[in-house]
Amino acid sequence: MIAKAASEFPTIGKAKRESFQSLERSRDLPQGWRWVKLGEVMASKLGSVDPSKCQDELFVLYSVPAFDQREPEVLPGRKIGSTKQVVQVGDVLLSKIVPHIRRSWVVSEHSGSRIIASGEWIVFRSEMVWPDYLRHVLVSDDFHEGFMRTTSGVGGSLTRARPALVAKISIPLPPLPEQKRISTVLNEQIAAVDRARKAAEEQSNAAQLYPFALVRESLKSARPRRMSLGDCLDEVREGVGAGWAKYPVLGATRQGLALAKDPVGKTPERYKPVTHGTVFYNPMRILLGSIAMVDESGAPGITSPDYVVVRGKDGILDSRWFYYWFRSPFGAHLIESLSRGAVRERILFNRLAEGMIELPPIGVQKETSNKMRHIAGTRKAIEEERETIDRLPAALLRRAFAGVL
Repeated sequence: MIAKAASEFPTIGKAKRESFQSLERSRDLPQGWRWVKLGEVMASKLGSVDPSKCQDELFVLYSVPAFDQREPEVLPGRKIGSTKQVVQVGDVLLSKIVPHIRRSWVVSEHSGSRIIASGEWIVFRSEMVWPDYLRHVLVSDDFHEGFMRTTSGVGGSLTRARPALVAKISIPLPPLPEQKRISTVLNEQIAAVDRARKAAEEQSNAAQLYPFALVRESLKSARPRRMSLGDCLDEVREGVGAGWAKYPVLGATRQGLALAKDPVGKTPERYKPVTHGTVFYNPMRILLGSIAMVDESGAPGITSPDYVVVRGKDGILDSRWFYYWFRSPFGAHLIESLSRGAVRERILFNRLAEGMIELPPIGVQKETSNKMRHIAGTRKAIEEERETIDRLPAALLRRAFAGVL
């Protein structure tokens, strides 16, 4: 359903983003719309108050750090301190600090307390703009492109937008009734996207837990025998040789298999082959869960000679079953017991071989392994769906400001 919805938005994908300034030069607006510079809707001559002089009075404080709380803080003046801007219901706030540039808030009704905002906000106030419409504009990709050109500073948290330059950015403004309609539609659609995102996250969590449940079930289904991993695994030590260039360089992350970030080193022929049924890990990051496997659906590759590469012995240990066991709480407990308490413990194969494993019969392993066969594909499909969902708000906003929502 999400994929079908995404296909309705032509802007989803890797299309080049444009700022509102470039769109203003290249695109005609729908009838009745016009381009308006943000300076026309910025609040002017804002009042100020020093909460420290009103120590026991309660203030509603809109601050950038509190944005993620979904509600502003209500604090006594003595806990606020320095002078703040006085804002009012319906004002639209936009963070001018670069790490928080997509944060925008509409000031809502609060009874019994004065409403103030920290200096990190640019404040907009105008009868010609519906607050929710402007908030959607200020978090859109098109606005973001132009907004970033107004920033200055030494980088990081010290980089801020300059309000005088933000005031020169033009935004598309329909008549007020149309702004209200667009806002209502966007609120409904983005709420639906949020529900879809939550559902996808729940699917992702379930997909991560599923293989561990299968491992646990297999250990309960028949009496396991206790063996050392040295008796269950064969280590792959030989390098791939002169044909190394034919293969992708693979690495292991906490999520599993991934293309290596770094190119091959000075001795690429020493890189180890990782083929179907091969389990491998970074011995310096094993405590973080950097373990991977090349399954049937994946292409063979090579990995760093510093990695430990193993394969289950025929008739004793199924590699896929072992991979998911290794990434389960059972494997985590084993790794912890082998680490000897070191923060950066380097667990090579000789250390791993000392570990003990409770092993169900090979028939049970293979039966469980077959159930695990499609886990990687399922996870990939869920992640692709989540990526599609994450792109939907940007597509919705672009359509809205093109007048086609």
